Amino acid sequence: MNEAGRASFSGEIWHPDPLIPPVIQRWTWLVQCACLLFLVAQLFGGVVRWVLDMVGASAATYLPNVLMLGCVIFVLMMDGLYQRTSRGLLLFVTTIMLSMLVGYINIGGVVQVVFGTWVLTPFFFGIACAPVLLRHNRLTLWVLIIAFAVAAGGVVAHSFIAFPWVGVSYSIGGVELEGAREWQTTGGAQRLSGFARSSFDVAGQILMVSALLALQIRRGVFRLLMWSLSLAAISLSTSKGTLLALLMTGLAAEALIRRKPGQLHFILTLGIAWMFVPPLMGWTMDWSQVSRTELNHPLYGSFIDRMNDMWPRAWQLGVDYGLPPLGRGMGGIGVPVSMFEPDLANAGDNLFVYCLVLLGVLSIPLFVLGYLALFKLCSRLHLEAVRQALVIAVAVNWYGGVSNILEHAALAFGFGLVCRAAVAQLSGDLMCERLSESGGKVEGGHRAL
Repeated sequence: MNEAGRASFSGEIWHPDPLIPPVIQRWTWLVQCACLLFLVAQLFGGVVRWVLDMVGASAATYLPNVLMLGCVIFVLMMDGLYQRTSRGLLLFVTTIMLSMLVGYINIGGVVQVVFGTWVLTPFFFGIACAPVLLRHNRLTLWVLIIAFAVAAGGVVAHSFIAFPWVGVSYSIGGVELEGAREWQTTGGAQRLSGFARSSFDVAGQILMVSALLALQIRRGVFRLLMWSLSLAAISLSTSKGTLLALLMTGLAAEALIRRKPGQLHFILTLGIAWMFVPPLMGWTMDWSQVSRTELNHPLYGSFIDRMNDMWPRAWQLGVDYGLPPLGRGMGGIGVPVSMFEPDLANAGDNLFVYCLVLLGVLSIPLFVLGYLALFKLCSRLHLEAVRQALVIAVAVNWYGGVSNILEHAALAFGFGLVCRAAVAQLSGDLMCERLSESGGKVEGGHRAL
């Protein structure tokens, strides 16, 4: 392979070079297949687990994750073989390895650390494969429309029909797992999940699909109709945090369509406060009196509970059971802890809190650099992939203020896409700002990053 071919592989660019051997170019098809399989598995999560359990093939539930992990490993191998190792790649691998080492030191068991890494597979897939996935072609609109119809329509149908897969559990390796969660609000209302695995899963899916679909709808009246349907479906799922994220994502989408960077700056600035200020208040102020009197409030009771209980316990998890200032490491919070150390169970329910326990103080400069990159990307709104990355970033930011984004498969995948776009911005690897009539248009009439 000549120098042009080596420099053009997937690492930090967004279009494969014709000089790259066909065997390597075909990896893009594998990535797209893995993405579609992942999308189907998420949209029909409850149904898939129910059917596979009936035929004795429950383990096949994780086939999309295996395929995604294979794509990530292939990309890392090819980057190492066919181009000079980029600083972004080196930083990523070093951070993950350090977090796994810290996790092993704190937890003392390999299985929990490996499982904690496995849980983040959608996030890794988004980071590694964003150059292939942040594009627009003729099928994009139809894929988004179908995904929206399945997610939102499933919730609406669930309000009339008792789905047989809700409440069913299955067993893998002797471990009992939920197929589709059956649960209620404090007032007794059922949290509807549609075809997905849980109400918060389907709410996040609707949020993500709506964000991307809005960019493809030209007429404002149709966008308004889509947002109204999204609002109704998410309301049926009773996911209050997603409703706020939906509002801010809708405002961001309109700013992107109208190419108003100032409005995006304002939304991102508010998002920073939403992400960081409440946990800091929970760590530095006593909310016990408020929580005792208002914990059952249907609007903000769960938020007060996070400030009073969950976020302070997450801080203790990273400090008292961790390795300050490096946190607790991989597998040290979220689902791995609930499975292996139930007495310390803590979901985090905030993207910053979760990352702080995983990475300690190393997470702070990463967040700072990430937000700086997003602000800089606001000056490139003529690029389709930039608009996609920014609208996903707003959705992830606002839902990530009250939710465990990295263990929500669809949003973790979106967060990975955003992180890769941020790295590309910071390292100056965005391609071809200027469109030409002859060569500036690609699939669907849009230029990717």
